[in-house]
Parts: sequence; C-alpha cells; structure tokens
Amino acid sequence: MSYPQSPKLPSTARLVRATLVSLLVAAVILVTTVLPAEYGIDPTGIGARLGLDALQPAVDEPAEPASAESAAATSVPAASADATEANTTLAAKAASAFGANAGQSLDAAAFSASPGELRTDTFSVTLEPGKGAEVKSALKAGDGLVFRWTASADVAVDMHGEAPDAKGTWTSYAVEAAQREAAGTFVAAFDGTHGWYWQNRGTKPVTVEIVVTGFQPSLYRP
Repeated sequence: MSYPQSPKLPSTARLVRATLVSLLVAAVILVTTVLPAEYGIDPTGIGARLGLDALQPAVDEPAEPASAESAAATSVPAASADATEANTTLAAKAASAFGANAGQSLDAAAFSASPGELRTDTFSVTLEPGKGAEVKSALKAGDGLVFRWTASADVAVDMHGEAPDAKGTWTSYAVEAAQREAAGTFVAAFDGTHGWYWQNRGTKPVTVEIVVTGFQPSLYRP
C-alpha cells in the first residue's frame, strides 16, 4: 500500500516575505482608499482622483453671527407693559361680549378714543419771496388728522411737532426741499403742537392752502 506524501511546508523566509507583502498591500489600501473615504484624509491625492472623498460626510460649518443690522431687522420688539395690559383688558371685553375666538388677535394700541368733536378746518397763507410760515394744531398723543395742502408754486416744507414748552427743539415727520402739494394721515406720538412750516424760496409770492379733518381743537398760525 502506498501513502500520499505530506505537502511540503513553506520555508520561514517565504512566510516572512508573504507577511510583508500583505502588510504593504494593506497600507496602500488604507492610504489610498480607506482614509479618503472614511476620514477625508488623502495624503496621496489618489482618493480625490477616484472620487472617494465624495463619500466623506460634509462637516457642518458654524453659521456666521448675524450683523447688528440684520438682527435689528428680524427681531420682534417686545410689547410694553402698558400695551400688554391694554390687550389683556381688550381680550376680557371681547370674550365677555362675543365669546372666545381662536382666530382673533388683539391690538389695543391701534385705537385711541377722542372726546372731541370731528371737524374740518381750512387755512390759507401767502408767503412772500424768502419768507416762511407755520400752520399748527394742538394735539394729544393718539389724536389723528387727515390732511391735504396745495401751493401755487413749489415750497420747502417741514411737517413737524413740538412738545410743550420746547425751546429750539422739534420732531420732523416729513421734509421736502421743493413740493407743491401733499396729502395723508398723521397720528400724534406725543402731546404738543403739530403742523407744517412752508418756506418760499422763489422770487414771487406763493399761496398755500390746507384742509385738515380730525379731532383737532383748531388750526392756527403761531
């Protein structure tokens, strides 16, 4: 009977060479494929050429801080304590009168009651060349006007208001260097006198006529 011969085992030198080759191949795969794909590390550039860097998830970059201008533009001003109290009172009245309604919002500051009588006043003033004149009304904060004025030629105008006992200070609402007419609405933000100053910068007299409807006590020229 014959027995099969045992396979010849590789020599130690051959095993060492095979191990070194395996380590070298593993190192090449690590550097050229694994690192670029998994960690975004590509020292040889081969990963980028093979497109393996696309597999690396993008790192979220921190958002740039908003500028002061954009923050101011997007921020919602906090309601004042008075406005909050007024809306709370309004909500209670609305619920009592009509019942609660989920679609109802509140803005009590949009309404300002006036004990005065609705009236319409007209005024006419003639401006000599280089001269100016004011037409004003005493209003409480929240009082409103609807107005229209016309001039026979262009005039400079400053629509403004002055607080009581103000000396040399005023608040401008609308200013034009050359205007012949204007119309609109106005709501006084504070107690005081509010109105218009017109100046004739031409060489001929100019007549300005104004009509105001509201709860103003009067329309006068200081």
